[in-house]
Amino acid sequence: MAAKRMCTLLRPLILLLTLGSEAQCQSQFHQAHALLAELDRLQKGGQRDKDTLDKLNDLVHHVPQKVQGLLNEGILELLNSPGVHSPVLIRAKVSAVLQVVPPGQFQPEVFVFGLPPRQRSSYLVAYNGPYCARCSRAWIGLIGKRGAHYAILSEGDNSFDGKSLHVTPLPRGGDGNDRFLVCGTNWGDAHSRLSVTVYSLADNQLKSDWSREDLPQGTVKVTPTEITLSFLTSLRPPWDEKTEVYSILPQSIQLRQTLERPNP
Repeated sequence: MAAKRMCTLLRPLILLLTLGSEAQCQSQFHQAHALLAELDRLQKGGQRDKDTLDKLNDLVHHVPQKVQGLLNEGILELLNSPGVHSPVLIRAKVSAVLQVVPPGQFQPEVFVFGLPPRQRSSYLVAYNGPYCARCSRAWIGLIGKRGAHYAILSEGDNSFDGKSLHVTPLPRGGDGNDRFLVCGTNWGDAHSRLSVTVYSLADNQLKSDWSREDLPQGTVKVTPTEITLSFLTSLRPPWDEKTEVYSILPQSIQLRQTLERPNP
């Protein structure tokens, strides 16, 4: 009887703690969205006086870093709260924060992949905040258990800032580690220069294994066995169109074939 009464007394406390954790992550997501909405409003404004321009410049300088911090805090709060948190749910939460214009005008670039149980329910998370062409920020990171709680285990570098973002899983390496291809094209770049990086996840760390950067008019195609890059050899004519075919091997990404077509 005493045990039953104790459970009855504890239930509201457990519910309160659960709601508190959920409210905290929702608050962080709400703050991040509000900052982006205010930045978007000021960018689209008509005539701007000095005070408005000063505020806009301040937001452009501080919002990307602030939003990234709030988003990551919100993701951790969500994962550390009770319940099942699927990659689909995490992606939806982050996408909702970044969606400050109608969906028909822009779709947030957000990727969340759940890693196998041997990684202790870790997640690869990548998202892009295209606040403006000169202040766009991308974040790529590994989130997993550190002790009993989720934490950011590893982060990629800032090489995809100012670029679009797309993530594709690759076959696991021969060591069993997960691999992902990340690619993006410079925002507002008339030459559409493409950058591509392959990351592997070893010992709870993101490691860059292979990359190609700033490929003019670049495109990339990925299959389970190969990566094909096509691009121009120069920013100005005359140029050739070059194609590089890389084999996805258990231990590496290896160039297999190079083709050139003059003056396309």
